[in-house]
Amino acid sequence: MLGFCLPLWYNKIMSKTQSFTKDELNNLSKDALIMLLLQQTESMKLLTAQVENLNRQISSLQENLAVLTQNRFGRKTEKTDTIGTQLSFDPETMEIINEAEMLLESGIPEEPAFETVVKAHTRKKHQGKRDEDLSGFPVEIVEHRLSPDQLDAEFPGGYYEMKPEIYKELEVIPAQYIVYEHHVYSYISREKADGDSKIIRAPKPERLLNNSILTPSLASYVINQKYVDAMPLNRIHDEFKRNDLEISRQVLAGWMIKLADRYLYLIYNAMKKVLLSSKVIHCDETPFTLIHDGKGPKSKNYMWVYHSDTDYGTPPIYIYEYQPTRKTDNPRKFLQDFHGTLVTDGYQVYHTLQDERPDDIIVAGCWAHTKRKWAEIVKSVGAKTAAGTIAAEGNNRIAAIYHIDNMYKGKSKKDILDNRRSSVKPLVDSYFAWLKSLCETHTFDKAGKTYKAIQYSLNQEKYLRRFLDDPIIPLDNNDAERSIRAFCVGKHNWHVIDSKNGATSSAMLYSIAETAKANKLKPYEYFKHALNEILIHQDEPVESYINNLLPWSDTLPDLCKSKK
Repeated sequence: MLGFCLPLWYNKIMSKTQSFTKDELNNLSKDALIMLLLQQTESMKLLTAQVENLNRQISSLQENLAVLTQNRFGRKTEKTDTIGTQLSFDPETMEIINEAEMLLESGIPEEPAFETVVKAHTRKKHQGKRDEDLSGFPVEIVEHRLSPDQLDAEFPGGYYEMKPEIYKELEVIPAQYIVYEHHVYSYISREKADGDSKIIRAPKPERLLNNSILTPSLASYVINQKYVDAMPLNRIHDEFKRNDLEISRQVLAGWMIKLADRYLYLIYNAMKKVLLSSKVIHCDETPFTLIHDGKGPKSKNYMWVYHSDTDYGTPPIYIYEYQPTRKTDNPRKFLQDFHGTLVTDGYQVYHTLQDERPDDIIVAGCWAHTKRKWAEIVKSVGAKTAAGTIAAEGNNRIAAIYHIDNMYKGKSKKDILDNRRSSVKPLVDSYFAWLKSLCETHTFDKAGKTYKAIQYSLNQEKYLRRFLDDPIIPLDNNDAERSIRAFCVGKHNWHVIDSKNGATSSAMLYSIAETAKANKLKPYEYFKHALNEILIHQDEPVESYINNLLPWSDTLPDLCKSKK
């Protein structure tokens, strides 16, 4: 085996830790100098690449930190920043918003004028906003007159009574509690037939729960407080106690479970059946903490929501469903009889359903989720700082898609579809072409928000394009998000649910409450009416009366309907 020794200059060139002196460089051969230059050039390229990578990582970390700071301490609105009192467009609510507020110099909102002012020699009436606000409430007229003696003293020659000045005030009567003590009489005959006396008992109304003080009005009050106004049961208990009424939180919770299990599930199941006949259903889910579920203390469970609306062939319906997991089995079972389009975020379980049932289910993506990826970056650094960045352009491109599509909101299906194909589709095509060009011309840190926003859009492209081919498919899933927000507000107040039974009953009660609100009902009056009617008809077939109790029924009494 032959051996040889490399020259010292070669070892130094190949070593990254040693340097040459001036004399050593003068003594190097041409080949050695060329090798040294190539090595230094290669090292410089490597160092430049490392610096660029570090810069990308630093930029990504700064971006992530800004987004986290914004999410933790910043404003939660997704409205586009505007200047002065100009109108702005809010893609979440699909409304035009005037940023100027009616404030006095003190910062206190100005109360609109409401009195009916009657001037001399005129009979013209001016009905203010307050008159409209107070319409529908019982009115008690309070007259303020001078006595006949005072008038005779003031007007010896007689007088004419002018039209009175009219103004209104609103009196509030706090919650009143009345105990109904029922005395049910029985009667027995004086004469005996076949050795037995005849006994008859006077009829009495059906009760929601045996041996309980619960009435439909009390039940509706508690339901309205918790599932409409997001007040936890312990606060309801405290309010009762301040009015000298002692009802424990445990008793209140038991009432809610029993009401859902015995009565209100009938309305829930009928609503679900109608929902599944819809052409389009919005889907979403949110986690919450359940204490006693067998998986350990305070484990994470999920509340799912499904929503349909009048544009999709059904009345406005919201169905909540409790499930212990976030797996595909949950929507798979719930939607087994559904045939149509699901509007969702990018959660994979919905895409799995489409893959399993391609002839029955189509998934449409949510542009609001896509826009949010860009908007949170813009908000985190501020609109002025973000101007000209990729995030700002992505945000503006999607805002333009919303703007052009919403110009035809309320038009015929044909007009909407024509507009989407002729005007909206080019914007969508341009958006995705722009994203793909970014991937070819830029290098991004994969941990950065900008990279994740790009990849989210590209991964969801086929789902985000669905709305272009069907005029009834909306651009986003905001309807479901707005509905599930009611549950999230309550969740932040009561923090946890004790049991699976409590979670199941809460799903039913939230479903009926949200659907009642969407159909312009007064939740308290509606629940009270529904419970009374179910008690009356409980021995009859459910099909004979349940449709008349659904929140969109024309047979509901006017007392249940909101006049506003």
